[in-house]
Amino acid sequence: MNTKKIVQFILIIFLLLLSFIFYKKYFQIDNKISEDKKETRINNEKIENAEINEEKKDANIIQNLRYVSEDLLGNTYILSATSAEIIKDDQDNVNLFNVEGEIIQDNGEKIVIISEIAKYNRQNNNTLFRDNVLVLYGIETIKADIVKIDFTKNSIEILENVHYTNE
Repeated sequence: MNTKKIVQFILIIFLLLLSFIFYKKYFQIDNKISEDKKETRINNEKIENAEINEEKKDANIIQNLRYVSEDLLGNTYILSATSAEIIKDDQDNVNLFNVEGEIIQDNGEKIVIISEIAKYNRQNNNTLFRDNVLVLYGIETIKADIVKIDFTKNSIEILENVHYTNE
């Protein structure tokens, strides 16, 4: 009877030891990887911020910008950004950051375009969306690197790494 309890006790300790080793091996490594990713992301953000600050020396910064325009057919174009810069040398073009564009057609259908960066022309409303662009139209989803909206030609051009999803 005594040996039975000793064997059970040893098995329980062995099970706890295996659980501890399993935890350290598989979950502790993920924490290190996520910490490395965080450090890399922070370093990249610092580098990007330094580059942006150097570029923005000759620029005007605007926070929470929103452009709204309507064409002769009744379509509405709304462009929102968390921040924007107007470059002194090129007053017609505006660089936008964390951008959401919305085209509301006269029949009520919407096209939503979301991106990290966009270049907007204030004269003709032409917009070039870049970096992680997401286009939503009904049940259709398009992911791409570049989306060009040209109001003078009445066209949308989707370029580079295009991924189209539909039910």
